[in-house]
Amino acid sequence: MPVVAGRAESPAPPRTQEEVCWRATRRGRLGWYGYDCATSVFATSVTSIFFGPYITDVSENAADASGYVHPLGIPVLAGSFYPYVAALSVLLQAFLLPAAAAFSERYDRGRLLALFATGGSCAGIGMFAIGPTDYLLGGVLYVVSIMALGASIMIANTYIPVLASPGRQDRMSTEGSAAGFLACGVVLVLDLALYANHDAVGLTESQAVRLILLVTGLWWLILSVVSIRMMRGYGTPPAAESRAATSGVYRTLFIAVRRLWKLPGAGWFLLAFLLYNNGMQAVTSLVGTYAVEEIGISQDSLVIAILAVQFVAFAGALVAGRLAERYGGRRVLQGLLVAWTLTVVTGALVPDEAFFAFLTLCVGAGLVVGGTYALSRSVFIRLVPKDQTAEFIGIFEMVNRCLAFLGTSAFGIVLQVSGSYRLAWLSILVFFVAGGVTLVLGVKGRGAGGSLKERKTAHG
Repeated sequence: MPVVAGRAESPAPPRTQEEVCWRATRRGRLGWYGYDCATSVFATSVTSIFFGPYITDVSENAADASGYVHPLGIPVLAGSFYPYVAALSVLLQAFLLPAAAAFSERYDRGRLLALFATGGSCAGIGMFAIGPTDYLLGGVLYVVSIMALGASIMIANTYIPVLASPGRQDRMSTEGSAAGFLACGVVLVLDLALYANHDAVGLTESQAVRLILLVTGLWWLILSVVSIRMMRGYGTPPAAESRAATSGVYRTLFIAVRRLWKLPGAGWFLLAFLLYNNGMQAVTSLVGTYAVEEIGISQDSLVIAILAVQFVAFAGALVAGRLAERYGGRRVLQGLLVAWTLTVVTGALVPDEAFFAFLTLCVGAGLVVGGTYALSRSVFIRLVPKDQTAEFIGIFEMVNRCLAFLGTSAFGIVLQVSGSYRLAWLSILVFFVAGGVTLVLGVKGRGAGGSLKERKTAHG
């Protein structure tokens, strides 16, 4: 035994199997974190901030005297073109995601991920070619990029049970989300610096936006190449006989949905996620409109708040992951839903033109938004059979991406009926309360993911 300073050095404690697995998959996890950085930046810079206003201006430039454009001969109000395109991209994902999930069970996931990542990023790069009146080209490129984005994220999520043991999946999921938020914050600072100073560098406003779209697409492409290479070997293709069965893609989806009845814990949880995810999506997509139209926050102040959210969400996701390791992912989720409820109530009480109160609201939302989706993803994965992860992740992402219109629809209906933004904002509260109650009932209910038999089934 070695001796150090006159004393025998005590042997290091033996590593558990979980620690050995965690160290062995480090390269793959870093690649997975990198892919989250790639897609998160594209989703934030393109879909949330720059593309919508730009394509709306392009549509208005191409409109006739009555203010309409005519894609495929269909009269569409220029201002409504982007919302319709966004809705179409959501609708088409309902057909693409089940197919991608089924094929990921039969073919090498790394190659499928590379296919969707390349297609989506190249569509993003192509947005640089959108001219002053090329609204139809912009719409097609947007739909292609968003469909590929959704499919690639779904496939990337199937790596979680491969790269982490059940006890470390919450940590891996939240660390990936944290990395994505941090990357968003850094890149968004650079994007906004270019946009705000486009005159100083000799660019028009539209040229600056097109350059941002180009760089964001290149970011997705380059980072994807590096990340997928690091994950090589973890997306092992299944047996040849399974790979040959390429028919019945949607039948596989229906079978997976029926299997949820035999996994009541997963079914309850998915219903809870459907509810509170609609509330979360409504808050994140409508908080800017609510801030400007009701509270009277300026556009510049709103940008500052959005930047703050990115960095706060980075820290919030990491904290949520550590808490989940100690107290369990579902219990932490229940706490996060309480925080979401308080955030919505606080938002309804923010006085007019009170920027610091609004900033506090955004910081509170940022602390919980980073961990909510990440923990939902990892908790659901542990509730389903490991050998059918891709199929069930396909269902999870369909709920996440294709059924997230209820909260925003409720906001719009209440606003139209009452004329009050504050009442419309409070309508979002229903989804968090209902989701929280369903989550608790799922824990207490019969076979709600806590039985020994179900845990054994879910963990393969």
